[in-house]
Parts: sequence; C-alpha cells; structure tokens
Amino acid sequence: MLAFHWTSAVFYFFIILCCLLTYVSLEDDPKIPRIAEYFNTKGRYEEVNKYLRDDILAINRSILHPPSANCREIYLTAIIRHGTRYPTTKSIKEIQQLYSIVLHNASGEKSRLREIKSQWTMWYTEDMDGRLVQKGVSDLKHLAIRLSKLFPSLVSEEKLRGGFIQFITSSKHRCVNSTLSFKAGLTELWDIKDQDFDHAVNDSLMRFFDKCPRIVQEVDNNSSAMAEVNEFKQGPEMRRVQEKIADRLSVPCSLITHGLISLLGLPLKSH
Repeated sequence: MLAFHWTSAVFYFFIILCCLLTYVSLEDDPKIPRIAEYFNTKGRYEEVNKYLRDDILAINRSILHPPSANCREIYLTAIIRHGTRYPTTKSIKEIQQLYSIVLHNASGEKSRLREIKSQWTMWYTEDMDGRLVQKGVSDLKHLAIRLSKLFPSLVSEEKLRGGFIQFITSSKHRCVNSTLSFKAGLTELWDIKDQDFDHAVNDSLMRFFDKCPRIVQEVDNNSSAMAEVNEFKQGPEMRRVQEKIADRLSVPCSLITHGLISLLGLPLKSH
C-alpha cells in the first residue's frame, strides 16, 4: 500500500500495490497459465494492471489526483508485500499430501484424472520454504523503477544518495530479499556502483501481529476468538466444498481436510 502527502493540504492517497483481492478474466496468452485466473489473493501485478503485460515498466498517471493544481507531493510511504515466492514448508507438506491422495486414491477414468496422475510431478521441496523466486526479484525491481517514474521528485538518485530514502523490512528472508531487489532496481536504473545503501530489520513494526501482546494473548492463544471460524469449518457450506472437491478428484470425502481446502484457495485464517 502506498500513501503520499501533498503540500497545501493534508491529503492521503492509497494505492493497493500488493496481493489484491480480485478476480481477473484472462485473454488467451500461452505465457500465462489458465489457473492464474483463480489465484485470488495471490494475484500478480500483471493481472491487476493488465497494461503491464505489454510493458512491465508502464505507469498509470491517471491514478494521481491532487486536491489542487497548486499541490505537489512532498512525502511518500510505501508498504510493499514481498515478491513472488515458493510456498512455505507448511503449504508444501499439504501439497505433498494432496499429491499423494490423488496419486494413490483417485479412481475413475476421467481424462483430467489420468492427466494429473500421469503428468503431475511433485517438485516442491521443504527447503524452498517461502523463498523468493526469480520472478519475485523482478517484481520488486520493476516496482522500484515504476515508482521512480511515477514520483520522480521523491524517488530519485539524488534522494537515494542523500539518505532520504529509508528501507525497513521484517527478518523473513523473502522480505529481506525483496528489499534487496527493490534497492537493486534503483541502483541498476541509475548505474550506482560506488555506494551501498543499508536497510533496517524491524519485526516489531513489520510483523507486529507476532509481537503485539494483545494479539498474541487475545487472538492467537484464545480459542474463543476462533469460535466463528471453527463453526464455519464444520458447517454445511464447508461440507459442500469438501464434497465437490472429493467428487472432482474421485477420492473419498474423508481425505479432503480443512487444510487442503485452505490450500486450494479458501481463506480460513482470522488474519
């Protein structure tokens, strides 16, 4: 999420820059997997802003609407999610579980099942554990360049060299590497080779939900806080989802757990 302030008025403007909760309709493009349409909160920048497919460095100036022609931007804050990554170890274990269920329990002669069982190779390994992929490196490099084009007076070589641009990240390796990639996007843009730029690691700020005593005590360690979620998991809507997935895969319904349903795209977490 990005916010900037204008002179002449206290004005906040927000742009979603990451993980947008949206559904997209894809045109035929052999480079984009059809399943990308259903990525939901895992959507790519290119699906939210389709013009990026033609030019990954394109910007949309129409999103900037100052309250007055006399205003100019003076300060920019960007809260940016990490780039494209591998699944975490927890998700990889669930994918392995789903792979095993389909491979050993799926029955029937439907062509899609034969294709899955014969062509699906389980290549995720637990050591990947949410690490940034090369696409994720490019995500952040390109984003840095787009922001420098969108706000040239704020994200500039002069401001970077002068120490006016600060970088703060959580300790998660995918976030640290995203920060490094963002910085690399700027230094490569301006061919800066004679100066290094530090970043701060601050989990209290960037992962407050892990550090905030109230969240930990009243939500994470409080079973009653999840009562509605647990009730929903056991409700008729979730049972129908469970039955439909089992039917599509031709496996016993009892093998489709809530963890696998969550893996397949339904948000069951409280935060």
